[in-house]
Amino acid sequence: MVSRIATYAAIGAMKLFSRLPMAVLYLISDILFRMVYTVAGYRRSVTRRNLERSFPEKTPGEREQIARNYYRYLCDIMAESMKTGAMTGEQLSERMVFRNPEVVNRFYEEGKSVIILAMHYGNWEWLLHMPLLLRHHCYFVYKPLSNPIFDRYLNRLRARFGGETVSMSLVLRKLLEAERRGERVLTWLAADQAPPWNHPFWTTFLNQETIFFNGPAKLARRFGHPVLFQRVRRISRGRYETWFEVLFEDPREVPEETIIKNYIAKAEEVIREDPCCYLWSHKRWKYPYRGAPPSY
Repeated sequence: MVSRIATYAAIGAMKLFSRLPMAVLYLISDILFRMVYTVAGYRRSVTRRNLERSFPEKTPGEREQIARNYYRYLCDIMAESMKTGAMTGEQLSERMVFRNPEVVNRFYEEGKSVIILAMHYGNWEWLLHMPLLLRHHCYFVYKPLSNPIFDRYLNRLRARFGGETVSMSLVLRKLLEAERRGERVLTWLAADQAPPWNHPFWTTFLNQETIFFNGPAKLARRFGHPVLFQRVRRISRGRYETWFEVLFEDPREVPEETIIKNYIAKAEEVIREDPCCYLWSHKRWKYPYRGAPPSY
């Protein structure tokens, strides 16, 4: 009962904050940064360790500057996320500019569904207006939260512009149903998150042995859906741009490993271009490497 009340109170607070001007929310972000970075030191050791292993070629001072910029970005993301619920499609389009939707729409005109491999970088929550610009029906694949009330609230926000949130455990079923109906769909996956420790695919990512989901590659090869990478760049505070790059028009012609490694190479390019917009306080490398990965 207490947790339900706390959840509804948190949702109410988010709705209230969403009505504040962006300038006020960024002022709150500036105050929060001082508390998180200077006072509380939230996961500073995790962030420093991740940066040290990912960028051994950088000096301690350079890594510390990345960390500082990262915590500023992290607080901004919290402020921007609170604003999301009150933003119109036009407002989102101004702050997250899609440079080349025609790259995806071309496949719709050819009668093909597609798989978009994205990442937790920049402000991925501000991609929810994508269905207004793309012709495919959009499946946003996600990992359900442990709090079902908050999970339903976030999914309603993400589906406001016509997209459909799909649990990771249901994506295969949804794609089979779409195939039977002859419906052209876009499956959006943030493929950089960490799978369970016993997942089979390991490879090098940011100088570290890293475990990845190979499910996106399996889906692409099973259904023959073209694979695209979605790149996001932060232009300035609260301003982003995004565009699509075709990785494989026919994924059945390449091995699963090639699909995943091409995605990882693109993800590294994005991170190295502007490191501060990646989730460095996340325990991405919490599982130790347990030997050579199984061969494909």
